[in-house]
Amino acid sequence: MSRSAPVRIAVPQPIRGLRLHRRAATTAPEAPAVRWLLELGQRERQRAADAAALAACGRAVQQALHSLPAQVNERLDGLAAQVVELGLAVARELLGQAIDRGLADPTKVVARCLRDCVHGAERGDLVVRLHPADLALVQHGLAAELEVQEAAAAARFVADASVPRGGVRAETGAGRLRYAPLEVFERMAAAIRREAEA
Repeated sequence: MSRSAPVRIAVPQPIRGLRLHRRAATTAPEAPAVRWLLELGQRERQRAADAAALAACGRAVQQALHSLPAQVNERLDGLAAQVVELGLAVARELLGQAIDRGLADPTKVVARCLRDCVHGAERGDLVVRLHPADLALVQHGLAAELEVQEAAAAARFVADASVPRGGVRAETGAGRLRYAPLEVFERMAAAIRREAEA
């Protein structure tokens, strides 16, 4: 490699800290080496940019994975609420069909009323109101309940179309008791919803 003489520039005032160099023209044998060094620098810069992009992607994946359980729980909570409502709707429909077909027998409820009722001044003041379609079924069922036969004989049974199928309304001088399967179901459904939201 040949060295050329330094170039001198006349400057009116001295410049400190500045060095001017003349770039030597590259000769043919040096050109591939220079090109290789320049390409090497470009490849290193590209590798560094790729590594930075990969690191950023890794951090993004890590953040996504970190937030994933909360997102899954939120979706599951929403899904659980929908499943609860669907289950309650199916149960309500099945109960309604059972009541409409006369499959909800209120005999056990009436027997419990006869056992547990608090009478007023008179012993025979208990009036049991039932849906007309349930009256004969209950009276027949109470004949098999030995422990309440005396109370059943003293009670007055009334067919009342305002009482829903499967329902019972018992009245004494001391108070009233009302039982309707759909009302009981709605109270249970409300408790299930509260439990599902907790």
